[in-house]
Amino acid sequence: MTRSLFSGVSGLKTHQSRMDVVGNNIANVNTTGFKASRMTFADTLYQTQAGASSPNGSRGGTNPKQVGLGVGVSTIDTLFTDASPSATGKNTDLALSGNGLFVVKDGTGTYYTRDGSFEFDAQGNYVLPGSGKFVQGWMADADGNLTTTGGTTDIVIPSGQSIAPKAATKAVFSNNLNASLEPSKVKNTIVTYEDGTTETTDAYEPIIIDAIKVKDKNNNVTTYNVPRAGVTPPYSTGQRLDPNWNQNAIGDLSAVMWKSKVTSATLVPGAKSSVTLTTGDDTPVSFNDGKTAWTLTGTKGLNAGTYKIGDTYSIAKKIKKATVDTKKHQVTLEFEDDTDGDGINDPDGITNVIVPEPTSGGFYSAGDGFTVKLKVSGITAQQDDTITCENGEIITLAGNPDDPETQDVGTDYQKAVSGTVTSVNDHVGYSFHGKTVKSIVLQSEDNTTIAGDISKPQNQQTVPGSVLTLFSVFDSEGGSTDLPVMLRKMSDNTWQACFSDGTTSYKFMRDDGMTGTATLDATDLVFDTSGKYVSGAGTIDVKYDSGLPGDQTLAMDFSTLTQYTGSNTVHAQNDGYAAGTLASVSVDTSGVISGTYTNGEIRSLAQVAVAQFNNAAGLTRTGGNFFQTSNNSGSANIKTASDLGCTITPSALEMSNVDLANEFSSMIITQRGYQANSKMITVSDEMLETLINTKR
Repeated sequence: MTRSLFSGVSGLKTHQSRMDVVGNNIANVNTTGFKASRMTFADTLYQTQAGASSPNGSRGGTNPKQVGLGVGVSTIDTLFTDASPSATGKNTDLALSGNGLFVVKDGTGTYYTRDGSFEFDAQGNYVLPGSGKFVQGWMADADGNLTTTGGTTDIVIPSGQSIAPKAATKAVFSNNLNASLEPSKVKNTIVTYEDGTTETTDAYEPIIIDAIKVKDKNNNVTTYNVPRAGVTPPYSTGQRLDPNWNQNAIGDLSAVMWKSKVTSATLVPGAKSSVTLTTGDDTPVSFNDGKTAWTLTGTKGLNAGTYKIGDTYSIAKKIKKATVDTKKHQVTLEFEDDTDGDGINDPDGITNVIVPEPTSGGFYSAGDGFTVKLKVSGITAQQDDTITCENGEIITLAGNPDDPETQDVGTDYQKAVSGTVTSVNDHVGYSFHGKTVKSIVLQSEDNTTIAGDISKPQNQQTVPGSVLTLFSVFDSEGGSTDLPVMLRKMSDNTWQACFSDGTTSYKFMRDDGMTGTATLDATDLVFDTSGKYVSGAGTIDVKYDSGLPGDQTLAMDFSTLTQYTGSNTVHAQNDGYAAGTLASVSVDTSGVISGTYTNGEIRSLAQVAVAQFNNAAGLTRTGGNFFQTSNNSGSANIKTASDLGCTITPSALEMSNVDLANEFSSMIITQRGYQANSKMITVSDEMLETLINTKR
C-alpha cells in the first residue's frame, strides 16, 4: 500500500520540478538571447514479484511481474534554437544566428553568451556593460589587415583614434568611355611663335618657310627664311637677285626675302625722323591756338627713344599766363619761350594749350611747371634709326644723308637683298602673320584643348572627343593635389591620356600655396571591337618645387575601363588619403568591426570571435546569460562567424526563444499531472484508513 504513496510523492516532486522549468522559461520570455529549457521524465526502480520464464514443451513463457516505485527527472535540456533578431538601431548591438556563441572574458575566466548587447566603455573596450566582461576577437594591424588564425584578445577601439596620411601610389580609372564620341570643331587656334609671343586666332592659315642662302658681292653668305606663296620654293640655286626688280612681288622671282609690319621704332633721331602727336582723353583740348595735331622732328624738339603708336609723349613747359573762360570752363595756358632758362627758345614749338578748368579747387599760376601730354599717332624712322617688325626682325635703316632710307611704323617693311642663291633648304618651318610658328594649340567649342599640327589650316583640323576626370593625389603629409586627366578618342577603339590642356605636363598650385609639376607618360589605351580593355597603362610623376613633401609616382590602371556606346562615366581615384580621425564604427555580418574616418577612409579595426561546441546543450549555465564549458560540452572551437556557418545581424539583438504557447500547454499538463499524483496520495490514504478500520 505504501508503494503507491511513494509513487505519488515522487510524481508530485517531479512535476514540481517541471513547473519550475516552465516558470523559469516564462520568466525569461523577454531576456536577450535566452535559451529555453525543457524537462523530460523517466520511471524509477521496479520491485520484481516474479521473474520471467521461458517457454518449454508443456507450457508457454511468462512475463515478469514488477511494480514501479514512481517517477524521476530524466533530463533538463537547453534548447539552442535560433530566436528572431530584434532591431535596436544601436550599431554596437549584435544578434547571432546559427550554432555559435559570443566569447567574453573577465579576470576569473572565459564565458560564452548569446547576449550581444555590447558597447564601448570609457577606455574603448568592447564589453557587455551589465557585467563588464570583455568581448573577445582579433585586432587588425595598423594597415587594417586582419589575421584570425591566432588566439583571441580583448577588442579595444579608443574613440577619436587617428590614422596617418598615405601617399598615393596608384590611380585607378573605372567605368565607361562612350564608344560613339565624335570629334569637336576647332573654335580658336592659340599660336606660339619662336620669339615667345602668342596669339589667339579663329583663322589660322600657315605659310611654308624655305631657307635661302644668298652670297653677296663680298662673298658673304647669309641665310634667309622666306615665306612661300606657292606650292614649290620660289628660288633656285644659282639665281641672281636684284633688289630693284619686282620688290613688291612676294614669293615671285624677286629679291624680297620677307615682309612684316613695323611695330616700333628707336629714333636717334635724324632730320627726317618724326613723331606725330595728337590730343587724347587725358591731354589738352587743343594747343597752339586750336590745333589738335603737331609733328616733332629731329630738328624740332624730338627726343631720342623708342616709340609705338598710342604711346604718351610728354613735353615739360613753364606757364607764362593763365586765362580762364568761365563759360566753356576752360583755361588757356601760355608758355615761356625758354622753359629751362638757358637762353635758347624751346624747339618743340608748343606755345600754348587749352585745358579743362580744374574741378577740385586747383588753379594754375604763372611760373608753375606744366607737362603737356600728347598721344603718339604716327612715327617715321630714317637712316640710323632702328625698327622692330612683327616677325621679330630688328633692322637698322641704311641710306645716305642726301637720300636716307625711311620707314613708317604700322606699315610693312620688305627685306630685299642682292646676290646669288647658293642653296635652297625646302620647307624648314611655317609662318603666320609674318612670324615663325613654334607650336599651336587647338581649342574646341567646349573649350577642350589639344596640341595641333602647325602645317594644317584651322579648318582642316579637329579636336578629338574627350572625357575629363578630376581626382586628388595625396602626398605623404596628407596634402592633396587636384589633377585634371583627360582621355581623348584618337581613333576607333584607341584613346590617349593627357592633362586637360592637351599636354603631358601640368603645373599646379594648391590651396595651401604648394606648387609643382605633374608629368604624364602613358601608352595608348586600346579596346577590342566588343568594348573590352586590351592594353594601355602609364605613370604620373608629381614633383614639388620646394622638394617637400617628396616626389611621388602614380601607376595609372585602366584595366577596369570599358568602351560601350552610351554615357561617359569615367571615374578616377587614388589609393592615398589624408590624416583622419575615427568618426564612427559599424559591424558586418561576419563580425568585422570597421571604422569610418573623417578623411573618408574605411578600415577594418577588429573582428568578433564566435565559439562553437559539439554539444552546446552540455554547457553549464552560470547566470547573467552566460555559459561555461562542462565535461559534456566539448571544447570551444573559436573561429569567425562565417567560418562556423553563423550569421551576425548588426544593430539588433536576439530575442528569447521561449514559446509561450508551448509553455502554457506544458503548464496545464504539468498541473494536471500534479493534481493526479496528489489524488493518488489521497486515495492511498483512504485505502489505508479502510484497512485500519476493519479492526473496529
